[in-house]
Amino acid sequence: MKDDFRTQAIIQELVRRANETSRRMRMLEQKFESMEIRQNSYEESTSEKVESINTRIKDIEVKVNDSYVEILKLKNNLSKINKQMEGLARRKELKEIERMFELLSPIRNEFVTRNELEEIHAR
Repeated sequence: MKDDFRTQAIIQELVRRANETSRRMRMLEQKFESMEIRQNSYEESTSEKVESINTRIKDIEVKVNDSYVEILKLKNNLSKINKQMEGLARRKELKEIERMFELLSPIRNEFVTRNELEEIHAR
């Protein structure tokens, strides 16, 4: 009987240990599954962020290229304006012309009539 009791106790201990091991394995499997889900979530999130960044980079590249084209157009227009300005009168030249007009302006200068001139000579 003692052997039966002892055998039964050993069997019960083995069953208890097997149950404990099974419970631990289930917990580990659950933790592993949870980690796998989190890893997949991180991968998806990272993938979405990379796609978003790539899209933004492409947008920036397009804007930079557009800006470059606009700058080239502005340079071309500035060159045209500079060429046109070469043919225009300078400020100094305009001042000289203005002085000439002032000299010849009848409004700013006093002219005498013939009668007034004869009166001045008669005196």
